[in-house]
Amino acid sequence: MRSFWISALASVLMVFAAPAASHAQGGSAPASAETENFVRGFVRFLAYHEAGHLLMTQIADLNNNPDWSQSDREDYADKFAMILLRPDANDPDGLEEIVNAAAGWLQVDDSIIRNEPHAPASQRASDILCLLYGSDPEAFADLRDLTDPSMDCVGIYQAMEREIREVFQDYSGEMGQEINIVYARPTLGMKAAHDFLRASGVVEDLKDDIEFDFYLTNKTTIQAISCDGRVKSDSFYFDRVRAASPEDDHFVITLCYEMIDARLKYGMKGFEDQAQ
Repeated sequence: MRSFWISALASVLMVFAAPAASHAQGGSAPASAETENFVRGFVRFLAYHEAGHLLMTQIADLNNNPDWSQSDREDYADKFAMILLRPDANDPDGLEEIVNAAAGWLQVDDSIIRNEPHAPASQRASDILCLLYGSDPEAFADLRDLTDPSMDCVGIYQAMEREIREVFQDYSGEMGQEINIVYARPTLGMKAAHDFLRASGVVEDLKDDIEFDFYLTNKTTIQAISCDGRVKSDSFYFDRVRAASPEDDHFVITLCYEMIDARLKYGMKGFEDQAQ
């Protein structure tokens, strides 16, 4: 199953990423540009996944739904991210990034993960492509053979998109609380990851997308920090402060430099060989 996905996604990457890849050759070395594009797509998906958790808590209180398991919440956050990141068929950069996000999950070895509430990595890749196909089956017809035939990708996409539109999005025209961005000083060895994240615009794009479509009622921060020795080097959302009064709660999305550093070093290993 895993070898099929790697081979299939390598083909998809070549189809959808070709315009951006050829454009990048005028600058840095092609391999470096491809790696950065690959990592940017994956990191963007992680950031928007955490935004799903934040909005599920701050707006709809779904994180406290007694009928949902932790796995249900993680699956919902993945779908939330995919809806927010869904590219148009004529947006080659957006297409490349979301396909790279799917490909990124196939670099994760499920066999070494324990007590993981998320779906298996290959399933997360499959779900991304299912929702992308479901958003426009005609435009993304090339993805049909990469989706699980037992899944109603169109129905899943439409139901999730409708729920976000009707339950989460704000149409008042008023601006809620502004999101604060913090780039902490990187520890030794993490400067390249810090510089990459700042140059990528992922954090600023997320801030703009959330503030534009959703009305935030609480203090909210997106922070990039060195996590080694403090917390798991990954990306995550948490309620930093649960205050005596709910209106004083502080919500935080964290991106760890170490996670980005590891991705930049690992790059597209395995996919370049498949794409030859």
